[in-house]
Amino acid sequence: MEGRKMNIQQAKEEIINTVKIYTAKDREGHYRIPPVHQRPLLLIGPPGIGKTAIVRQAAEECGVGLVAYTITHHTRQSAVGLPVIREKDYQGRQVQVTEYTMSEIIASVYECMENQQVQEGILFIDEINCVSETLAPTMLQFLQNKTFGTHRVPRGWIIVAAGNPPEYNKSAKTFDIVTLDRVKSIRVEIDFPAWKQYASGEGIHGAVLAYLSGKPQNFYYIEQGRGDREFVTARGWEDLSVLLYAYEEEKIPVGEDTIREYIHCGRIAGDFAAFYRLYLHYRRDYDPAGILKGGTENNCRQRELFRQAGADERYGVMEMLLGGLTEAFRDCLESRKLLDREKELYGRYRSLPEKPGQRAEQRMEEFLEDLEQALRVKDRHRLISEEDLKREETVQREFRGAQERLRERRAVSPAEAEAVLGQWMDEKEQVLSAREQEAGEMLERAFAFLEDTLEDGPEMGYFMTALTRSPASAEFLNRHPSPACGRHLQALAVTDEEEELRRRIKEASGIRS
Repeated sequence: MEGRKMNIQQAKEEIINTVKIYTAKDREGHYRIPPVHQRPLLLIGPPGIGKTAIVRQAAEECGVGLVAYTITHHTRQSAVGLPVIREKDYQGRQVQVTEYTMSEIIASVYECMENQQVQEGILFIDEINCVSETLAPTMLQFLQNKTFGTHRVPRGWIIVAAGNPPEYNKSAKTFDIVTLDRVKSIRVEIDFPAWKQYASGEGIHGAVLAYLSGKPQNFYYIEQGRGDREFVTARGWEDLSVLLYAYEEEKIPVGEDTIREYIHCGRIAGDFAAFYRLYLHYRRDYDPAGILKGGTENNCRQRELFRQAGADERYGVMEMLLGGLTEAFRDCLESRKLLDREKELYGRYRSLPEKPGQRAEQRMEEFLEDLEQALRVKDRHRLISEEDLKREETVQREFRGAQERLRERRAVSPAEAEAVLGQWMDEKEQVLSAREQEAGEMLERAFAFLEDTLEDGPEMGYFMTALTRSPASAEFLNRHPSPACGRHLQALAVTDEEEELRRRIKEASGIRS
């Protein structure tokens, strides 16, 4: 089954673009592309590479609803609906006709529309080509006609389906030309660099990133052995990363047997277990947090160790530095979002009309009750993402603390309250600015350490590439430019230009690499 080939990040962008195009309306309020011409998206790719995750992320970024089903968990009755007998009058003759109740899947779409107060969304059907023989015709009808049984998917809902190629799943079926001619088929391919860009932003454990950077061939692996099939997937690495953080927090050792629970290949699990032991050893020897924060006790010894280190050790240490920097940048960026939201709410508080005899504390209480009530409604109807919900709850807790400050300062009038809250905002801004400055200085210290121990070459290029591809790092550097980073970016640009020039000279001279 062929289709346009994409990595997982490109597939996500394609979903987002498709949602935007399919939900765009003309001046009369009609969909610019009529629903009859809105082809479903069909993602075909290996298991565990993140197809489900990108659909969820795309729905959140587009601000539309999402209903997701793994179709292999359903029977024909739950997908199509149950048969019922209806009386019909055909040309004066009463006859009994079989109809079907609304399927569970279509009903879930309408329930989402009602609960979330949305008219548009994504209906995601996973493992669509791995259904039983009794469901296969239903799935073909669904892709071709956008119906389950006799009930059509509501207008404004985009169909995204996903499945595995037959080489990865014995029960997977191929679609015929008639079906493929009615869908936008995308072949999602394994692409470690694309996954690493995502992983850097998600805070995947440094040991996982360092190991896979040195051995990208072990990122994804599936083999049919003599006995059970051995496999390694992106999902396995991400879940292992979460486990490593949790075990380290509780000071529980992670052995090869534990790693095998996530990395289902003895060779790769054993290899990573050995690397992880070395990684912990490197972390003790180098103290990356100390390097970033400017500790000088063992700085000379750390630099000498790094100069003499092998490639694996160097990449491991660089991933530790990158992990520490990314965490600091994410923390600053999230704190900035919180403070921006607090400033926005402070502006709304100041614009509230004054009520005769109302004390500042009462005014703040009414303001907070309205905020909390609005958040409860959004949460109950699932109109807010988990990330935004957490952020709003944090902001409201901060304002509850500000209310206590009003009591302590005995603020009575609106003017007194605004003076107290204005000072509170100024203090928060000063604290955050100091943290942002410290994060920038951490980056300069990392560059100073690497510049003193590395020559400009592939390892520094690796560090720069990983740094600039991390969404958190890129956003922080856009807000707070780094002199050292600017120097190295300029050097890399010159190197790229030289390589391109060499390539063109070779082509012009008829020389082959």
